[in-house]
Amino acid sequence: MGSRVVITCVDSNSLMLNVSQGVTPCDLYTNNPTYHLVGRGSVYNQLGDTLHNRPLPPEHVRVGVEIVLDGNAPLPVPNEDAGLLLLDDALGAHVAWPIGLIDLKIKQFQQPNEHDKDTIPTKESVASGNEISVQKPVNLYGSSDKVPYLTFLHTYVKDSLTRQWDVPMPKEIFNEEYTELLSHSDIYEIINHEWLGSCTICVYVRLLYNLLLVPNMWVSRFCFINPTKIGPEYTQQSQYIGQTFIERDQANTLFLSPYNTGDHWMLVVVNPTTEIVYYLDSLGVNIGQRQQLRRMFDNAIKIYRANKGTKVSKVKFSNIKWTMIKCPTQDNGSDCGYYVLRYMKEILLYSQEGVIPHEYFSTYRLEKYSTELIDEVKQEWCRYVLETIITNK
Repeated sequence: MGSRVVITCVDSNSLMLNVSQGVTPCDLYTNNPTYHLVGRGSVYNQLGDTLHNRPLPPEHVRVGVEIVLDGNAPLPVPNEDAGLLLLDDALGAHVAWPIGLIDLKIKQFQQPNEHDKDTIPTKESVASGNEISVQKPVNLYGSSDKVPYLTFLHTYVKDSLTRQWDVPMPKEIFNEEYTELLSHSDIYEIINHEWLGSCTICVYVRLLYNLLLVPNMWVSRFCFINPTKIGPEYTQQSQYIGQTFIERDQANTLFLSPYNTGDHWMLVVVNPTTEIVYYLDSLGVNIGQRQQLRRMFDNAIKIYRANKGTKVSKVKFSNIKWTMIKCPTQDNGSDCGYYVLRYMKEILLYSQEGVIPHEYFSTYRLEKYSTELIDEVKQEWCRYVLETIITNK
């Protein structure tokens, strides 16, 4: 039976948290200077708990920092003697954290069913006894970052004599080492909010690799399929995908595959271990209308299956499970690429044990993405290109 959480209002500005003794996973937030998710860790609740031989401050708990999303976020209770000032300093350490800036990653009041496994408890939901969904934007550079990088990048490239930049792609990303060539026209796709090409998508994949997979040691949890190798104009797509599954084979690794039909981007995510394929289409088109796509990935899984020597009955041989995710959908004809960027980011941040909930992640159960959420990935892309690729900061 899961831990029981009770949150009792003491006054309008304070909360009292009672957690049964033990270790409870949690999300860590800050409100300095704006409210945003900065990391993940665990609450350590023990009677008479102290931190560095000192009592905890009132309405604080001891947390272990396990994942850092915004390393520049100041710690709520810094410790100059121990050199713990920023969240980056506290990775792997225990620090004091305000109760009101923690979301416990457990279920409240009722046994969860398969449709709400990912629901994030909030102070309001616990107090009312009902679980609700809340939208919490997560800028990979910190949501307090309001610098207009899109404008800066535009200013730089419009006067630049350089017309093309090399973007090295490590083998760990697409299971092959190569160099993308980023052109002026690719950059202007983002600046002018145009339909995105494969190079623009691949550059964001490298951003996710550098900012999420490497620092959080998630390289074995996620891999990507190169969209330039599986378009409808290519042959041997299934062989390429299947070989990638084989070479990067680890239990419950998710393979994220942006796919372009020629005029529309969608995302296919595969867990070869469980033979489950997650299908995210911002147009909401049923997978039954994407038979070429389905055959491509079914055949790739069969190649992987044959390599492992897995014996499957004839009844199950073609019974690979496809799950159409109820993800946000676009209301225009040009945003599909931006939706794929957000899907990939959110899957890396929120998927657990190689699973994507059918109803999507509760934080982003939206009819469509807001302009702010689309601009967020554009800003991330522009900053990454400006600092990492163009100026090599």
